[in-house]
Amino acid sequence: MKFREIDTGLLTAAENMAWDQALLEVQSEIPSPTLRFLAFSPNCALVGYFQAVEQEIREDYCGEKGIEINRRITGGGAIFFDPSQVGWELIAPVELFPYSSEELYRRVGSAVADGLKNLGINAEFKKRNDIEVNGRKISGMGGINYCGAFLFQGTLLVEDKLEEMLYSLRVPIEKLKPKEIDSVRERVTCIERELNKVPSKEEIKEAIKKGFEKNLGVEFVSGKLRKEEQDRFIKLKEYYKSDEWIYKIKLPKESQGLIKGTFRSENGTTNVNLVVNAKQNALRSTYITGDFFIEKRELVFDLERILKNIPMNKEKILQKIDEFLTDASCQKSDLKGAFIEAFKKWSWVKTGFTPEEANNIYSVNFIIGDDFNPKVFLFPYCSKDVDCEFRRLPDCPQCGKCSVGDGYKMAIDENMECITIITFEDLMEKFEILKKRGITEYIGSCCEAFYVKHQEEFRNSGLKGLLVNIENSTCYDLGKAKEAYLGRFENRTDLNLNLIRKVLMYLKNDLKQD
Repeated sequence: MKFREIDTGLLTAAENMAWDQALLEVQSEIPSPTLRFLAFSPNCALVGYFQAVEQEIREDYCGEKGIEINRRITGGGAIFFDPSQVGWELIAPVELFPYSSEELYRRVGSAVADGLKNLGINAEFKKRNDIEVNGRKISGMGGINYCGAFLFQGTLLVEDKLEEMLYSLRVPIEKLKPKEIDSVRERVTCIERELNKVPSKEEIKEAIKKGFEKNLGVEFVSGKLRKEEQDRFIKLKEYYKSDEWIYKIKLPKESQGLIKGTFRSENGTTNVNLVVNAKQNALRSTYITGDFFIEKRELVFDLERILKNIPMNKEKILQKIDEFLTDASCQKSDLKGAFIEAFKKWSWVKTGFTPEEANNIYSVNFIIGDDFNPKVFLFPYCSKDVDCEFRRLPDCPQCGKCSVGDGYKMAIDENMECITIITFEDLMEKFEILKKRGITEYIGSCCEAFYVKHQEEFRNSGLKGLLVNIENSTCYDLGKAKEAYLGRFENRTDLNLNLIRKVLMYLKNDLKQD
């Protein structure tokens, strides 16, 4: 079976997208099986056909750095292209490869993996559309059928451009700090990293062609673009530059975002970052980190692959974790605990809170739908003015010099008792006092780091609680956690008054409905 081989060289994102459509359309009319190599210049960020740019791309960063934004004609997730990468496409009549979608992915993916082995890279195909090296992704694939023809495409990561990719795409990481970037690097690799050198593009293309020849039984003959294809390209290219194409799918930006779940136990801390879409009720992608123990890190990466583009259903997702992680040594209960924490936040999203707001609400022994009628509001002393004589006292004069006064007023308006917490030990003592008084529910405010560090103690208190994150830098951010623990933190934080107000309003309306 002979395939024409063409290389369209470095083109803009819009030009490459126009060629995809032109070659596919003409293939359906005048069959001529084709292998196309392609590359992009300048850098670009491409969303999948069914995705919304505003949900997948950091548009401000791309605009600042001159990174083009466009949309593929194939589905799948957003990807970043730089000129070093090698893109490939098989365009042919469907009848030449009469396989199921799953079998086609397997055959083509295995061919590309074998091609990489020709370069000395021990790659393997992983269901459904990834090629990996020792658990790290080096290539992804996708395809589309059109009027009896198909286009199947993939890209090979050549040089290490990970940071540019992370800043361009809305990956499931909240803060792009060195630790988080290194964590992503554990999941992604490139030819340069595997070989400690960058082969020429000709070497890479020859290796890939040998993989196709061996696995698909094809022979490649150097060819040229036909007049019909060039004419179709000229006709299409302006459209693929247009906002009409690039922003074809519009979804509310606030309906999609990152939901975090953290579970801390004696085993360590387990974090899950979930990209969720409330409008579609979908889990788009999963990212798992932490200091938990697992013998085979590849299991985590494989689980992330499974928990992608599926319904955001708590029971089914926890069942998938049970079925996939059969080895008890991986602390499966902690991982499930982190997902349960994330689903608590998801419940807030489903009631109308944004993902960002939900990430700043911590539910303790409580989920939306439970009976919850708090009569006490616990405030952190560090949000009081540093010169206030009431900073380390349980009361507040509501003088207006800090956000705590406004917080006290909101709580008092809801007939809540207000208490300032000075230290962790003070919090534990107050919990015991509340229980003796028969009070089992509270609202409070603290920073995320304090909540995560003492999550076990919060759970073990037996009290139902709802905590709202503070708004700015904390003692943990400033490296002064020890001083704060002793009640000696001399900086001031601020309450997130807008979120507190929204939570109180929700609870008030919810109680009325009950």
